[in-house]
Amino acid sequence: MKKITLLAALFASAASFAQIAGTSFEEPEAISGKYTDTGDANVAHQLVNNPDEPILNFVSAGGELGFMSYYVPYDVPSVGLTDGDFVGVSSFTPSPDLLFTDGENGFQMNDIDGNMIVEFDEVDLTGVAGPVISLDFLLDINDNPLNGNYEGDGTVNEEGSDRLRIYIKDLTNNTEIDLFNSTGTDLDDLVPFDAGTGEYLLQWQQATATLQTNTTVQLVLEGRSNSGSENFWFDNIVFDGVIGINDQAANQFSVYPNPAKSFVNISSKDSGVKNISVYDVLGKQVLSTTLSGERLNISTLNSGVYILKIEQGKTSTTKKLIVQ
Repeated sequence: MKKITLLAALFASAASFAQIAGTSFEEPEAISGKYTDTGDANVAHQLVNNPDEPILNFVSAGGELGFMSYYVPYDVPSVGLTDGDFVGVSSFTPSPDLLFTDGENGFQMNDIDGNMIVEFDEVDLTGVAGPVISLDFLLDINDNPLNGNYEGDGTVNEEGSDRLRIYIKDLTNNTEIDLFNSTGTDLDDLVPFDAGTGEYLLQWQQATATLQTNTTVQLVLEGRSNSGSENFWFDNIVFDGVIGINDQAANQFSVYPNPAKSFVNISSKDSGVKNISVYDVLGKQVLSTTLSGERLNISTLNSGVYILKIEQGKTSTTKKLIVQ
């Protein structure tokens, strides 16, 4: 995963573009082989990680987003993933010559015989200007590039109606933002195609969307397929945005000591309460409180570098906070 963080924005005196959160599936172990669902293929349920099988659920670690996977059957259920399929975190690339776009791992959905849904950790975009989301995805072809893989147009939840949707849930505004949605279209029409040779191309594509600042969002992948030749691949998920520092607002507040251990003082040239938020370098809020005095208890924070957001009245700023 690209190690670009919010710190890049804070080390500069002017506003900077920085990675807020993301994953390239490098932290979860890539276990080879097929995944076999032990749940009931007739009902919707959360998928669980099985010993020595590809990982479908991951708790955030190493600066990468966590995720959870679910299975939803067709209206007339099929076998789902109970027959063993290639899904989850994988180091097996789309082809020997076509590698993942960032790192050695990616995420695969194959022969689901129903619907597979992957929900990623929520991302807090508080104080982030111009936030955007991007990810790389690939619609696989079969051994014969002259023939397409996919069936139907995805408008019905049944076998032979393949579908891929990639979207953002804006949890603040209760809306959804599509990055890619094949509903109503044969997925074959969305696979890169060489008109000169008449061949479908095995090629990564990028999906992007512009998000709203000061919102909490969640990335969701939804795939539906029923054949071993129908693969969806994903990699290089990145939330980007601009974190800026207003010089006048920054001069209004003083933060000391910094580095700090169990407490830090936050003083202001103005009187009144201060709303305090502390974020880790990936933009996850780890502390939020209202401060009527100056002393802020940070004893619950691990050693590291954080982003301190201070709001008082109509004035707000962000500062770097180092916890020892």
